[in-house]
Amino acid sequence: MNLIELHILQSFPVTCLNRDDLGAPKSARFGGVERARISSQCWKRAVRELAHEMKPELFGASRSKILGPAIEKAATELGADEKMTAAVKEIILTAMNRDEKKQDTIKTLFFFSPESLKNVIRPLVTDGDRKLSSVIVDSILSDDDKKKKKGLKDAEKATKDLLKAFSEKVSDAADIAFFGRMVADDASQTVEGAALFSHALSTHAVRSELDFFSAVDDEKKNADNSDDAGAGQLGDIEYNSACYYRYIGINLDLLKKSNLFDQAQIKAVLENFIKATILAVPAARKNSMFGQGLPSYVLAVKREGQPLSLANAFEKPVAAKRGEGYVAPSIAALKKEWEDLKAAFGIDSGVKCEIEKGKEGTKSLIDLINELLADIV
Repeated sequence: MNLIELHILQSFPVTCLNRDDLGAPKSARFGGVERARISSQCWKRAVRELAHEMKPELFGASRSKILGPAIEKAATELGADEKMTAAVKEIILTAMNRDEKKQDTIKTLFFFSPESLKNVIRPLVTDGDRKLSSVIVDSILSDDDKKKKKGLKDAEKATKDLLKAFSEKVSDAADIAFFGRMVADDASQTVEGAALFSHALSTHAVRSELDFFSAVDDEKKNADNSDDAGAGQLGDIEYNSACYYRYIGINLDLLKKSNLFDQAQIKAVLENFIKATILAVPAARKNSMFGQGLPSYVLAVKREGQPLSLANAFEKPVAAKRGEGYVAPSIAALKKEWEDLKAAFGIDSGVKCEIEKGKEGTKSLIDLINELLADIV
């Protein structure tokens, strides 16, 4: 397996970046002690949103149950009139297991891009390749339930392989190639994601703390019957602060085999994904506990072999010397784990590059990306 792997150390002050069902920061036990944790799903979403913000033409997919408006938009852009657009929407929603209780909605989340949706719709509405007769369209739009059902059955026969077009090559679905798509009732739509994300764990023991707050009622002092001018609400919020280790791997072989984006764009796709992965931060409580910062250390490796986490560098919790924090000993522990594993198991590091904040001569993010992708065509 050809891989690019990112091992990232990132410190955050007072934050609650990922909450559990009780609103507390997520946690896990590792090495016999309680750690702060940020789930892989949480960080993946942050990466996906930033990648889309930076390059929407490459990372243009959306995950939703609400497909109706997107179908209408795509059909209209392909030149369908209002009548044909309405019929196409009925056909696709029905084929994708429509939720009869909610308008424009299917029963399960589906990951699609605008161009992949157009691939599905194009043969339905394009002159010379149109698979829908006016009789079928009129039946689908009929107020008579029997006629409507017959029209949808006739459309199903005419468009038997309709949804397979979701897996055809497009230019805006790189995020689906990285993050994957699971479709339980149609294996042909399932895509194995090329990106591997670990849960981020603190390199040291962490205990959550409580922030007691009071929200002042500004008008209380003006009320005739008020006996105080204080709070209108009291409460508490849990938070923590931690230095996290996180792992992200990219299966280059799987990415190159993907038929979801133009292979000529693979270098731009990888550049954008790596940049978003390193820079993205979950947005939870950003207005009340803003703690967004950049990594202190990134070890990036391009090599052949099996994916390899370095989390065991912190199985023994890192200890901070008085006044010196957790970042420096975490960097030292990570570097030692990498060298120890190389020596013990003969791991070939291939291309290796680092960003170490504050270290003289360290690489920039652009330098690191260029080095990793130097031989990517």
